[in-house]
Parts: sequence; C-alpha cells; structure tokens
Amino acid sequence: MIETVAKTSMVLLMAASAPIESGEPSLWCQWGLAGVVVAYVLWRDHHRERRMASAIETQQRWIRDTLVAALERNGKVMERMVAWLEERDDHHG
Repeated sequence: MIETVAKTSMVLLMAASAPIESGEPSLWCQWGLAGVVVAYVLWRDHHRERRMASAIETQQRWIRDTLVAALERNGKVMERMVAWLEERDDHHG
C-alpha cells in the first residue's frame, strides 16, 4: 500500500511538473531528466519487488516441505514415547 502511494505520488509529481504549454527546450530537458530518474526508480523497485517475492516464495516452500515434515516426524516419535511410557507405568505401577 505504501509502495503504491509512493509510486503514484512520483508519477503525479512528474505529470504536474511537465511543461505542457511551454516550448522552451530547457524546461523539457529538466522534466526529461526527472522523468528518466522517476522511470528508473520505478523500474528498479519493480524488479526488486519481483526478486524479493521470488526469494520469499522459495523460503516458504522450503519451510513447508522441510520443516513441516520434520515436525510431523517429531510428533509421531513423541506419540510413540508417550505410549511406551504409559505401557511402562502400567507394568510397573
């Protein structure tokens, strides 16, 4: 949400500063440079977001595939230990 607001604000600021009715080349050069900077920042942020989303998805997949299976195995072992301890208490108690 904050990213969208920041990017939208940059585009609106660029549009508001565009010299629409002026034919003076220096104004267009200044706006053109600002446009290039804003476009580069938006492009860079977009690619960073895609890389981060991919990295997060890879990490979540590893957690889901590896750690959940390990937790399930540990749970089964704990159930067997509880059953063994209950049998032992029944025989000795």
